[in-house]
Amino acid sequence: MNRTKMVVASLAVAALMAQSATGVVDAAAKSQTTNTAAPTQAVKTLGNLSGVKISGKSTVKLSNVNILSQDDGNILTYTLTYHNNDSKTLSLIDYWTKVKTKSGTVYSVSVVGADKEKKKVVPGSSVNVTYTTKIAKHLKYSDLNFQIVKWNFSVSGYEQVLGSINIPSTYAVATPVNTTRKLNLNEFSANAKVMSVNVLGSGDSNYVNIALYLQNTGSSSIENPNLKYVVQTPSGTAFAVTPDAASSNIKILPQENKTLNLIAKIPKHVNLNNLQLLLVQNDETSKRDIPVASMGLGTKQGQSSKTAANKERLLKIDSTNITTKVVSIARNQSFGKSDLSIQFSLLNKGDKAVTIPNYSFEVQVGSKSYPLASSGLEGITLEPNEEQIISVDGTIPLIANVDEIDLVMKTPTGGAQGSPEEPTPAQGKSYPVAIYKLPEYTEMQYAQGQERMIKNNDGVFGVTLDAIQKLPWNDGNLLATKITIVNKGTKAAKLPEFAGAYKMDLTALSSTVHLVNTNTTQILGPGEKTSVYVVANIPSSLKFSQLQVQLLQKTGADKTSNWIMFSNYGNTSGLKQIAEGSYFNLDTAGKKSDLKTRKTYLYKGSTSDIIYTELIMRNLENKQTNLSQLAGYFLTDDGQYYKADVNQVKHAVGPESSSLVSLSAKVPKGTTVSNWNLVVGESITEDKLTDAEGKPTGFVNASSMELNLDSRSIQSSLKNVELFPYTLTVKEIEGRTNSSGLEVKLKYDLKRDLTYDMGEFQHKFILEVTDSSGARFEKEIELEKDFVVGGNQTFSYVISDPIFATSRSGGFQFSIYDSYQGEKTKIATQAAYFVNNDLY
Repeated sequence: MNRTKMVVASLAVAALMAQSATGVVDAAAKSQTTNTAAPTQAVKTLGNLSGVKISGKSTVKLSNVNILSQDDGNILTYTLTYHNNDSKTLSLIDYWTKVKTKSGTVYSVSVVGADKEKKKVVPGSSVNVTYTTKIAKHLKYSDLNFQIVKWNFSVSGYEQVLGSINIPSTYAVATPVNTTRKLNLNEFSANAKVMSVNVLGSGDSNYVNIALYLQNTGSSSIENPNLKYVVQTPSGTAFAVTPDAASSNIKILPQENKTLNLIAKIPKHVNLNNLQLLLVQNDETSKRDIPVASMGLGTKQGQSSKTAANKERLLKIDSTNITTKVVSIARNQSFGKSDLSIQFSLLNKGDKAVTIPNYSFEVQVGSKSYPLASSGLEGITLEPNEEQIISVDGTIPLIANVDEIDLVMKTPTGGAQGSPEEPTPAQGKSYPVAIYKLPEYTEMQYAQGQERMIKNNDGVFGVTLDAIQKLPWNDGNLLATKITIVNKGTKAAKLPEFAGAYKMDLTALSSTVHLVNTNTTQILGPGEKTSVYVVANIPSSLKFSQLQVQLLQKTGADKTSNWIMFSNYGNTSGLKQIAEGSYFNLDTAGKKSDLKTRKTYLYKGSTSDIIYTELIMRNLENKQTNLSQLAGYFLTDDGQYYKADVNQVKHAVGPESSSLVSLSAKVPKGTTVSNWNLVVGESITEDKLTDAEGKPTGFVNASSMELNLDSRSIQSSLKNVELFPYTLTVKEIEGRTNSSGLEVKLKYDLKRDLTYDMGEFQHKFILEVTDSSGARFEKEIELEKDFVVGGNQTFSYVISDPIFATSRSGGFQFSIYDSYQGEKTKIATQAAYFVNNDLY
């Protein structure tokens, strides 16, 4: 390959690197078109200029030239390199330089302060001397001739012009992107290189973000170098450049390198073609700022470094590669507004730990911007290969064309990265660092039943809004939302500590919102699931058209961040109907069980009745466990609720074991029970499932179980009288009278069905004796106290009443009642006779 082709190839590679180094990792994925135009000519630089011969073998070459635009005229600096190829020392006192325009104007120059002591060039070496002067604003590089003058007292004016150097208009003066430029300044020497250039449009401005690589090639540290930066258009319009907070106060050890992040704000109407970055330093001799290097930025009009949807953006933070990406976005639209919840990833691709700046975020829609709140970013440090996924949330007006919405990441406001005693140039300002095209939205307006994927530092989770239930409680209602979380990863994952929040239409719920997490360990194995409930008390009359429910991650004592948010229009979820004889499954991890109705009775009292239902609760776990405590209401066919008193076991039950649960409520006298249901669920106490001795403050995970009222016929014998789980058989009854009353003796069998565990048995037997005159006498019996379990048991008691004093023959009616909470129902009756033969 000839030299010309090599130069062309090198420039093509440099141009490609200038684009890819902007930090967009997907640059290679962009479509490429074949260039069928004529081959591009090699761009010539100062190195291609011929020098001026000043002796037999020594020459002077122009090695650097810069023009800094200012209001009252431009500042020109240029560097001449004196090459001494002779055998004796070259005295620089014998030579001078001037600048002459093509129109004949001559500008006198002065040596910059750093080079004032350079007086000679020893044989075989080279010396750089930089000169500066002020020139007219309209002058370009090609308008100037750099004259080399030798003092000669034998010519008129004593100045002998040895030659001049002119820069053709086709030459490139600035150092291209990704090309190293050597800097030799008074206090340090370094290699400089523009690594990448991003152009980010925001509002009425373009923000040009420049990654400037500096490598200390000297033997002493570079600490806060006396450097300023300016971005300049080819026509000479200059714009200030602001280092970000991390790039304002720097220290670079010998042979160490750092990448500085520089930002220029430029109005959108300014043409961005061929912008240059000028490095500027104050000169002690001329007492003004002078340009010391010009770096090409390779920019083009209309250039945009917006990151495409689902692609990564590479950032340099503390000279370390950090890849960033929008992971997902969910949107809830309501009442002319959109609530956005964005998951944003930062991944450390370097080999050292990096503290992430506290970036701010906003959504950009055309020329308008709306701030967002980020959670989980402040103060984080990423270890190598560590990823942090944060939540970025906020509310914006409803936008018809979602394609116009972009996410803007901006520098932190304030100088958090710098010294508080030395405010940085970025303090109080914020500039775009990256702009991301948002991926396809997950719409959450009708979120019930939709699984949404959440990826964060803890793992990958599938999250589903299962149900939003409005349940009766005391004098109001409970709003209870069930959210199921499944570990979709391949390893155990830790759930954060949650809090919950509600918004109804546009109003946040002001009452206390409780978060019930059924997984007390907060650890989920692969494929395992858990349920959390967001619960709040609301007035029973409260109506709303849209409900938003939010899981918040606790990040501090009083700090939370959004973890996931759902919305739902219309009514709350209807209760699942459980037909008579079917099972209601409670799928709570660690407490799995099912419920089935057994019997429903109505106890009729003198002033009120009692509705009573027995449930069979079966433990579906493979180990002994404390099952959920239940709570519920009886629901009438016309929509009235009666709170149920619940009686169940308070201890752990074994696997596959069944227990008896009873629920009852007082209802008005004469109530007709038809098409009633039992609304029952797992009781909670504040922020947890109720423990065995706890007092419920609500209930969740409810279903409606169909009830069929059982009629209780009165048995005409005393055999197999059931008071579940007990069965009583009275084998013999004897009645013996005397002057003081009646002694009743019983011989009985009492069995208990040990298949069912139960709590406190709240039923009692009432034994009733009715004599021939209709007088009634009752005896209350507690099972397993007065009557004991076993066969051929005996029991006797005395009715002290003179009505029996004269009774010698005949008999009485003996009845057994089921007594519950003071109300009784006759369940068996049989005639009995007096047996007085052995008394008289």
